[in-house]
Amino acid sequence: MNKEEFDALMLKIESSIGASMDTKLKDAFREVNPQVLKAISDNSDELKKTVKSLEANNVSLVDAQKSQGAVIEGLTEKLNKSNENKEVSFKAQVTELLIANKEKLVAMKNGDSKTNIRMTMKAVGNMTLAGSTTGQLPQAEREAGITRIVRRNPFILELVNVGTISSNLWEWVQQANAEGAPAMTAEGAAKAQIDFELVLASAAVRKVTAYIKVSKEMLDDIPLMESEINQELSERINLTIDAQLLSGDGTGQNLTGILANATAFAPGSFATGQVNQVITPINADVLRVAINQISIALFQANYIVMNPSDVTAMDLAKGSDGHYILPPFSTNANTVVKGIPVIANTGVTEGDYLVGDFSKAGVRFREGLSFDVGYENDDFTKNFVTILAEARLVQRVKSNHYPAFVKGDFAVDKAAIAKA
Repeated sequence: MNKEEFDALMLKIESSIGASMDTKLKDAFREVNPQVLKAISDNSDELKKTVKSLEANNVSLVDAQKSQGAVIEGLTEKLNKSNENKEVSFKAQVTELLIANKEKLVAMKNGDSKTNIRMTMKAVGNMTLAGSTTGQLPQAEREAGITRIVRRNPFILELVNVGTISSNLWEWVQQANAEGAPAMTAEGAAKAQIDFELVLASAAVRKVTAYIKVSKEMLDDIPLMESEINQELSERINLTIDAQLLSGDGTGQNLTGILANATAFAPGSFATGQVNQVITPINADVLRVAINQISIALFQANYIVMNPSDVTAMDLAKGSDGHYILPPFSTNANTVVKGIPVIANTGVTEGDYLVGDFSKAGVRFREGLSFDVGYENDDFTKNFVTILAEARLVQRVKSNHYPAFVKGDFAVDKAAIAKA
């Protein structure tokens, strides 16, 4: 290939590549002509093949550019048509409205002020959860566990004498009907005779029960469900025991509670009109007289149980000039009266109180709180299980120890000791 043929080839390549080749590239391409010319002379056949390959690749590149241009042009056209359609759609609505109200338009043109044309379009509104959704959106976050019903704490078992029993009947022997009295006796005189009877007393074991019937699916699918049921049964059984120990009436299957055996408030020398009557008595005065009543019966009170509202009333007691009253025998914000702790619990009726030597109340468990799980009737075929809780126990206050407990009503007993 001579120089003329090479120059012609370069022009052909430049023409094939087109205007996309910038000037610097063309100049650089021409600068290497002498070196390339020699190489071409040595490899003219290979160069021809390379040139043809470049021409073919360039054609493919041009075709790809054309294809991309067509795609872009198509998208642009669609976008323009979409906007046009929106505009036409709105215009069409207006046009349709005007055509439908042609007669009104004529009337308006002729000066009819009573004629009007109104077109109502849907206004754009604010998006809110309340107005735009149904159900729970977004998804709620659930706190783990189950919030239990709030119930009072049982307390009587913490105060009394507790143990176990191996029989269903608790018996004891006590003295009764003592007669006679010792006397100072002269020489040769008859001696003084005394006697008493021995009485057998007893209290029967009673049973407290509760059960819950629940599906097997519920136990399997709800975490901690079984423990929640056990806790519920345990809590309810213990509260029933607590109520029975305090106020059971001893009839039927009820236990005999402490209140059933406690003695009534007896002011003695502190009664109205007596030597020790009390000037303007408050609740604390009633408790102090009740403690004295137990002391002269030869027992030592160790607890006072009251409703929280009555404890609060003691805290709020004021003199006639408005100052707060704290009796000298009451300390620690009325939580201790004459050295005896005050137990506040809603298990005691508001307005009532109980003072006593609680060691004289005995409780024996034949069977502690236990749980059993099983089937009954058609539970098995229905996938139900029964969870049963029960306890067996007995309580007694010996008749000789009844004076160790004093019960009363604040309003009534304040009146009983008030100075006339």
